[in-house]
Amino acid sequence: ARGRQTIIVGDPKQLPPTNFFGRAEDDTDNDHMEDHEKDLESILDEAKASGIPTMQLNWHYRSSHESLIAFSNHYYYFEDPLITFPSAVTADRGVSLKYLPNGSFDRGKSRTNREEARAIVADAVGRMKLWMKLPPEERQTLGVITFNSQQQTLIQDLLDQARRDSPEIEWFFDDSRNEPTVVKNLENVQGDERDVMLFS
Repeated sequence: ARGRQTIIVGDPKQLPPTNFFGRAEDDTDNDHMEDHEKDLESILDEAKASGIPTMQLNWHYRSSHESLIAFSNHYYYFEDPLITFPSAVTADRGVSLKYLPNGSFDRGKSRTNREEARAIVADAVGRMKLWMKLPPEERQTLGVITFNSQQQTLIQDLLDQARRDSPEIEWFFDDSRNEPTVVKNLENVQGDERDVMLFS
């Protein structure tokens, strides 16, 4: 605020810092809930509101698959303003959906989707067992992202059981590796990169 010049870099379309996961599991008071779910103060928002001139950088070069940014480019940045680069692979399938007809979210109690958690862990373990047949330098890395901390805990518990049942996959969880398998929720996943990300 006291500087003669400043450059503030940020993206208002990215997930802001939030206290959402700090809410107690049994907290049902809506007034109390609003306080926890509010976005935290952002220097970027403050700067924009003060009338500082803004400039948008439109080149997006981080995604190996154009489809990873295509949805956001169209719906969040509004009508594709970002300049993206198609991947060399013509059948660009960076994103896919696996529908689970029997999955259901236990909204009022555990705040988890047990069927989905089981499917995520089965998928992850299946991939790891296939990758173990490859030389170590060719094995892919994997991460799981959940939309609340309860689902994160459930998946971690199921993965722990899978590791006990199939000790051969322990290689993927070794902390001495650059990118061991992780399970994180939206609040703490920023900056993590893996070859395969599973969303629950």
